Amino acid sequence: MTESSRAEASANGAAAPADPAAQPSRWQRWRSALQLTSFRRRWLSIFALSFTGLMIRFLVPVPVAQADNRDGPRLMCGLGLEPVTHGMPRFFRYAYFQYDTAAKCDGRAPYPSSQLVPLEIARLLTPVFGLHGALNMIALGILMCALAAVGIASLAMGLRIRLWAQLLVAAVIWLFIADSAFFDVFAGPFSEGAALVGLLLTAAGVLYLGRGWRSTIIGLVLAGTGGFLAILSKEQYLILAMPICLTIVLATAQPGHWRRLERFRTRECAAAFGVSALLAIMTVAYLGWDFTSHYGKRLHYIQAVDMIFTDIVNKRSTAGPALRALGLPASWKRYAGRYYWHPRSVRTNPNFFRYVTKFTDSNIAHYLITHPASIWTIGQAAAIQAQKFRVTQLGDYPVYAGHRPGAYESRVIVMTWLMHQLPAGLGFGWYLPLWGAMAVLAIAVIAMRRPNRWQRDAAVLVLCMTCCAATAFIPPAYFAGISTTRHMVGTNLSTGIALVFAIALACSLVYRAISRSRTEPVTGAPAAMPELAKPSS
Repeated sequence: MTESSRAEASANGAAAPADPAAQPSRWQRWRSALQLTSFRRRWLSIFALSFTGLMIRFLVPVPVAQADNRDGPRLMCGLGLEPVTHGMPRFFRYAYFQYDTAAKCDGRAPYPSSQLVPLEIARLLTPVFGLHGALNMIALGILMCALAAVGIASLAMGLRIRLWAQLLVAAVIWLFIADSAFFDVFAGPFSEGAALVGLLLTAAGVLYLGRGWRSTIIGLVLAGTGGFLAILSKEQYLILAMPICLTIVLATAQPGHWRRLERFRTRECAAAFGVSALLAIMTVAYLGWDFTSHYGKRLHYIQAVDMIFTDIVNKRSTAGPALRALGLPASWKRYAGRYYWHPRSVRTNPNFFRYVTKFTDSNIAHYLITHPASIWTIGQAAAIQAQKFRVTQLGDYPVYAGHRPGAYESRVIVMTWLMHQLPAGLGFGWYLPLWGAMAVLAIAVIAMRRPNRWQRDAAVLVLCMTCCAATAFIPPAYFAGISTTRHMVGTNLSTGIALVFAIALACSLVYRAISRSRTEPVTGAPAAMPELAKPSS
């Protein structure tokens, strides 16, 4: 084509055919796609720093993990594995990392948990890292550190704020994840590791929803993966499906009045509905197993025994009326305060199986509804246990570390220390006002006419994590009975993440109000920009 014909085609609005020699090659297109943008460089930098810090915290001078409290075989024996203890006490005292196949576990069905996925990946990584055993929990710890670093980097970079503020957010979230209250389960034989990492990834994914197709896909991958890990980690966390699935759908919708269904008629919302539907289907499938399998039924009545005799009927002097209300013999008051595995618990009574149908969640729920005062007293006792923040009854060190049996580590305990500065026994006096204040703040920001972009994203995160914290509190508080502090790690981490962003939101709103009050009104002048927000380009 001549220059004159190109000019004529341009004048007529037609596109000139491209010169084949000017077309980029496949290598050039790949090279362009792989070039590190400012966002990618920052993300990789925060990920590398977070991962390195977590690895040092995990492995130096020796690896640490929470010792088995007899819950481990439920997960590990289902994989056909048991720890190599060399004759040392298996439970409570030491952390064991090397697991080998065990003949006594043959034929045992695995306990359904999303934790099985990282465990199977760790099994594959064990020989890659040159570790001993069929599965070495050090490989699991490294994998969980990497996933947590992905969550921290994505969480910090998901906020459209200045670099110093992103680094500050990443540092504070790192202190939460690295705290002994949470970190010690990463390489332990429990399901809580998947729940904690899942909550972190969900929080990060929420920030990217509703920001265009590419960002929404990133958010759905993060929130979908996190939702899978958190919701399906164990039956106590199935309730998280409600706040997580609702947040994924609602946060992806276009801005506008909540009654307008047109907000949901986008391809982003279609993808969000798909992810939420998949999580909901898996949750229903888990519930089906939980209520129909022999293992699930047995686990539920064990938990019901624990709940009834350690939380509801915990004093012989007041046990009679409560036992009658539960449909149990009043003479069983002698078992008050004894959990299921106590050597003289109610399970040793010859008439126990005559009343086994009374040890159900529905019977406990009926009692709570008909005795509303017990909702407060039982919940307050559980909140006090949650306020303890970390478990100190289980050892954290391997035998070769040379520590006394049952010794627990305190490498990073900033958040635990801050939590222990609160008045002991505050319980609901801490959690309920905090959850209420964070929810009100988030709703107020979302309802603002023109919130800054990062404020809207942070408000959605705060509301999601606050709802996750409150809902995750219910099963261990009212239907589990024992090990309440360990079972409250999901509630405490969700509360902590929400609190970090709620404080940032509150500071930004206060700064915005002060800036506006100091600035004289000028017709047509743009509103003052909060300190944290990125300046317009």
